[in-house]
Amino acid sequence: MNNNCNIIKDLLPLYADGVCSKESCTLVEEHIKGCSECRSELETMGNDIKLPASGDADALKRIKRRIRAEKIVAGLAAAVVILGGLTSLTVWLINTDRSMDVEKYHITENVSVTEHDGALWLSMNGTASSFDFVFPTISDTDGDHFGHGNFDKEKKNGLGYTLKQRRIDALAFTEMGLDGIEKKISDTDQLGDWVEKIFYYDDVNNKEYILWERD
Repeated sequence: MNNNCNIIKDLLPLYADGVCSKESCTLVEEHIKGCSECRSELETMGNDIKLPASGDADALKRIKRRIRAEKIVAGLAAAVVILGGLTSLTVWLINTDRSMDVEKYHITENVSVTEHDGALWLSMNGTASSFDFVFPTISDTDGDHFGHGNFDKEKKNGLGYTLKQRRIDALAFTEMGLDGIEKKISDTDQLGDWVEKIFYYDDVNNKEYILWERD
């Protein structure tokens, strides 16, 4: 008799009474397919031959221990699944971005286009300077934007920019009083003739804030 037989014999009374778990039923059924001894004992139980009282007590204790162990394993498995889900959510929140709130970060006051050194520059000051990265877009003469609406590249007429930050505010240095930051847009003499305006694009509300227009 091997250890598997010992476990199965503990489960046989529950199996015979139809009260063991689905997993335990499967375990018993797979085992008795290849074990004539355990199959014979199960058939004996079907003929209502009972174990002595002392044997019943010992078997019941073993069965209870087995059930308790199964519950512990199931609980640990559930905990692992929950922990994995929380970890995935945290990683997603940390590593995905969202557009900065125009009002919260005073975008209209802190984002501008300046012209110096023969080039146009996108300038971010105040809390707007805590952005993670600048997302560019293009507008057309119908007011549609690349990635939004029915943008027509043959009618493109403006460059737009949106500031992005991490989804968790605590990971965005919004109140650190960072110095202003400039990013070069283009040398003035290399700016495409189709660029009639440069604007800040609020892609949440599909709204433009004009920062520069060609004379």
